[in-house]
Amino acid sequence: MSSKDEVIIGQDYENIRLWDAYSKLPSPLNVQITYGRRQASSGTAIGVQSTVDIYNEATPTHGHNEFSSYYAYVRSNNHGVHPPGQHYWVSDFHLSTPYAPDASKSPELEIVYSGRIMNMSNGVAALSSNHMGSYGQSLVATPMLKDELADAGIPLNARTYPITAMLALSGFSGDQSTSNGTLPSAGPAAEYALRVGGGGGSPYIPFDARSNFSTGIGVYDWSVAGIDINHRLPGAEGPGLRNKYATELGGSLPAATPPYSLVLHDEHADPTGSAEAGIQIGNAPHAWLLTGTNLGGARQSLAIAYRSANRPLLTLSSTGIGFLGRGPIAPPKLHPAFDLSKKVDPLELAKAYNSLHDALIALGLAQ
Repeated sequence: MSSKDEVIIGQDYENIRLWDAYSKLPSPLNVQITYGRRQASSGTAIGVQSTVDIYNEATPTHGHNEFSSYYAYVRSNNHGVHPPGQHYWVSDFHLSTPYAPDASKSPELEIVYSGRIMNMSNGVAALSSNHMGSYGQSLVATPMLKDELADAGIPLNARTYPITAMLALSGFSGDQSTSNGTLPSAGPAAEYALRVGGGGGSPYIPFDARSNFSTGIGVYDWSVAGIDINHRLPGAEGPGLRNKYATELGGSLPAATPPYSLVLHDEHADPTGSAEAGIQIGNAPHAWLLTGTNLGGARQSLAIAYRSANRPLLTLSSTGIGFLGRGPIAPPKLHPAFDLSKKVDPLELAKAYNSLHDALIALGLAQ
């Protein structure tokens, strides 16, 4: 018991286990409860519960009132020695479910981390000089404060560096021989790497309840790309982006860049098919295709096709126009007499018209 009526549990360990770094060291507090060993158990099992009841609050002279039922701080104290190859985890939760290859015997719900927030304060969601917002989960990367640097034995002029990702979602499913998501034995780690809305996700709402958001995903304050879709699995045929509803495109690009709202190109350096990139309008197989094509040797042609990009109905290129799968051909040159960009001689124009009219009569196309 400390002088501040705090219960403190602590212990210094000097163990060095060279044979297995993952062999567990003793824990200052180790809670291990076994349910159902002698008879089946029923109820809500809680290993550790912390409840903080907040009653009266005073306004501090500076700073903010902050309440947390659980607070953890892992600090690499640089007064000591830290060789490369260390792992630092503030929290680490593992969940091993019952072995149930039969779907009818699977658990009803599995959640590694579950949080529930009940916001009873109107307006706290707004961001302003009076409100910092409210969040179900907040991940922030910041430099260390002066006192934190000093306590950890780090020079006061030291800086922090970017981390790999603020949120990393990865993994795969399979048996114990599966070590990579591209192996034949690998399956998806999840049906959705990131899901916004839809049913399920928490025992606190009905499993089929629809959610409600003002904005599904907001991406702001980037320097390289707002959303980067890359590295499709080998053999995968799914699109990089699927949207069943209308899409609004716009934006501003650097002054030296043409102001394109949408740029389409094939992901391969040297496409082998006729279609390099395109847009499908309608549901397959009965759909119209607007594609870039190399049909007829014109590598950057634009084609309109029905059902198959290999059989375009209309092809446009810098060399001309092609119909019904034929390559674009150069348009015939205009007779100088019909070049209205220059001064027209009525007599020469009449001769040219009569010549054209005579030719049409000879072909049976005019009277």
